[in-house]
Amino acid sequence: MEQAVAIRTKALRCLTMVVEADATVLARADMQLWVRNSFLDQSTAVREAAVDLVGKYVLSCPDLIEKYYDTLSLRILVSSKFEAILNLL
Repeated sequence: MEQAVAIRTKALRCLTMVVEADATVLARADMQLWVRNSFLDQSTAVREAAVDLVGKYVLSCPDLIEKYYDTLSLRILVSSKFEAILNLL
């Protein structure tokens, strides 16, 4: 189980490197679905990696704000660590 969590976390970190080259990757429907599912993952590490990913790039690409706003808002509401999420924004 821990290995699966590590793989999901690393995958999000790898996606972060891809997005550094092209932030519009986050606008793809399949990427949005994957990132949204990562926000709801059982693992804190996976959820934090997803928030880091979106937090870094949502402001640099205005189209992403409307695509991820609802998801980030929900994450803020259900997170016990909402201050960390707010700091990213």
